[in-house]
Amino acid sequence: MIAFYLKKVLGMLLMPIPLTLMLLVAGLLLLRRWPRLGRGLIGAAALWLALTSWHPVADRLLAPFEDNYPVFDLSQPVEVVVVLGGCHASDNSVPPAGQLCSSSLFRLTEGLRILAANPQALLTVSGYAGSDARPHAGVMQEIAISMGVAPQRIRAFPQARDTAEEAALLAPLLQGKAFALVSEASHLPRALPFFTARGLAPLPAPAMKMSSPDSDWRLEARAALKSERAFYEGLGRLWQWLRHGSG
Repeated sequence: MIAFYLKKVLGMLLMPIPLTLMLLVAGLLLLRRWPRLGRGLIGAAALWLALTSWHPVADRLLAPFEDNYPVFDLSQPVEVVVVLGGCHASDNSVPPAGQLCSSSLFRLTEGLRILAANPQALLTVSGYAGSDARPHAGVMQEIAISMGVAPQRIRAFPQARDTAEEAALLAPLLQGKAFALVSEASHLPRALPFFTARGLAPLPAPAMKMSSPDSDWRLEARAALKSERAFYEGLGRLWQWLRHGSG
């Protein structure tokens, strides 16, 4: 439990924007006593924010995490479609799909595309509630049913807090079965080892890709989001190696 929350807190602090704020605060605190160092930190913070918010830099940071797997081939039959959990915010004033963050919406959409090509396959959704009133798996299940998936074709795992727990909870269902593992292109290289370590043979199904070989030259929040994703996956792989010796 402590390790789980430590991972979350450290992951939040080591993202590009929090790092920028920490550099700025440190620079301001040091400005009076050590003005050159203070100004240097403030300048470094401004440069860091600019670079991580610039598409050419952000694309190059993220691309190595995304260039591993092609779009899933629908001619490849599967018995289970595993949609990994993401994030949502319960809000009865918007439709269920509008409560999903964009990555989860892309994951579910790709999962439903693969499920439609495999009429006998099961769909699994996972994810705990966190600070929300509803577990993520329940929201995903509701949306899948509203999109025409029969309830008996869906297995929900609302206890899973991260990918390692998803693999552990799903392993009994997936043993000996061909299954598509659906997540962002950047997440799949880190997610797959959790499943293969349990003797499973996942078929990677990237749901979205954010980086582009033809970078936009603007400084904007979309580029900062790409950099954040690259940092998130880089830190995730480091944590995976420290905890599990793989990835």
